[in-house]
Amino acid sequence: MSDGRDIIAQALAETASRYGFRGVRATNFYREWSETICVLNLQRSAWEPQFYLNAAVWFTRFGPERRPKEHNCHIRWRVNSLEEDEQSKAFTQALNLEHQLPDGQRLSLITDGVVAYGFGLLSRCESEQAALRVAEECGPQVMVALKARSQEKAD
Repeated sequence: MSDGRDIIAQALAETASRYGFRGVRATNFYREWSETICVLNLQRSAWEPQFYLNAAVWFTRFGPERRPKEHNCHIRWRVNSLEEDEQSKAFTQALNLEHQLPDGQRLSLITDGVVAYGFGLLSRCESEQAALRVAEECGPQVMVALKARSQEKAD
């Protein structure tokens, strides 16, 4: 059994390429469209060997960012916050390196989570309207910046 970091990196890299995302320093994955830039960010806890996956969408008309930081984006969510209770718990445990799991199980849980609630949702955000629809479908766990919401109401 590995220490888990390589399994997390493997799951993200393999899944990212299937959805057209490119990795930058193995912690950020980007996909660009004319209206949006989508980001999946791997974040490590400062206090324990726990990792988190954050998904975000940048609206290009608000600025010429090529590689926006996840925390500055107009739409944001933590990937496991959208999953069902048991699924979220298993996904969170797979991202916690203190939780002992066989490598194959860790890889499968992480891959399934990012396909369903990370890269899978982000790949649908090719326009502002599409990104706002995804945010609406996902409910209150998704943060949408006020300036993005005000444009939605204007359209």
